Formats: sequence, structure tokens, C-alpha cells
Amino acid sequence: MTEVICAAITAAATIICAYIAHRTGQREKREDERAEQRAKEGRLQLKMSEANNKLTIGIAMALKTGHANGEVEAGLKAVQDAQNDYRLFLEGLALDELKK
Repeated sequence: MTEVICAAITAAATIICAYIAHRTGQREKREDERAEQRAKEGRLQLKMSEANNKLTIGIAMALKTGHANGEVEAGLKAVQDAQNDYRLFLEGLALDELKK
């Protein structure tokens, strides 16, 4: 009888440990996905900031010299590329939410 009780307690503890490990694995996976999204968003924000800087410098040079030397166009293209990348990132997040 004691052996049966010990086996039942061991089985219950094993099931509980397996459940806890499973839940921990799921939580770690979600945290990793969120960290990856935050990192990607951070890189996109830096890209947008750099594009804004290029455009600002291009405009400043155009005002200083009285004509644009292609710097404004390059800045605008950088801004448009960064905005497009960010839009795609947000669309990807929305699609991921719809899949859930």
C-alpha cells in the first residue's frame, strides 16, 4: 500500500513538474519573440532617425548654398525607404495578431 501511495505522489509531482516546464517554455518563447520585435523596431527607429538626419542636412545645405545638390533627394529617398520598412514591420505585427 505504501508503494502505491509513493508511486501516486511521484506521478503527481512528475505531472506538475512537466506542466510547469511546459508553461515556462511557452513564456520564454513569447518573451523571445517580443524581444526580437523590440530589437527590430529599435533598428527601424534608428534607420528613420538617420534618414531624418540626412534630409535635414540636405535641406540645410540647400538653404546654405542656395541650390540642392541631390542631398535633399537622397534624404527624401532615405525617409521614404525607412517609412516603407516601418509600415511593413507594423503590417507584419498586425498579421501576427490576426493569426492568434
